[in-house]
Amino acid sequence: METEDNYAPVLDRMKSTTIDTIILIACFYLSSDIINSIGNVPDTVKILLFITFLMYEPVFVSINGTFGNYRNSIRVRKNKNTSEKLNIIQSLIRYFFKISLGWISLIFILMNHKGRALHDIISGSVMIKIEE
Repeated sequence: METEDNYAPVLDRMKSTTIDTIILIACFYLSSDIINSIGNVPDTVKILLFITFLMYEPVFVSINGTFGNYRNSIRVRKNKNTSEKLNIIQSLIRYFFKISLGWISLIFILMNHKGRALHDIISGSVMIKIEE
């Protein structure tokens, strides 16, 4: 059950990001091995694979959450209505700033009662903890 006062703790957010990063590294490594074993793979295939991996977080966040989010029982929702998921555009904006700002974005978590990072503020999102 989602409640407006149940915001995701920083530690859960970091654990979620770590899990998702490990998944992406594994995917990159596996696809790299497959590409190397095949041999002459067109650059367009490599670019499409890269874009696919890059889109993991924005797509899954807009659907309902990444594997790391599920594992830690946290979700990204709209700040104005925590029962609503982000649309793909909001999710892409959030991800762009999350990647661009890195750890700087996390400083803002300590500055507001909802624990919103700078990329959350820019995209109009908030991380919530859910009870399953």
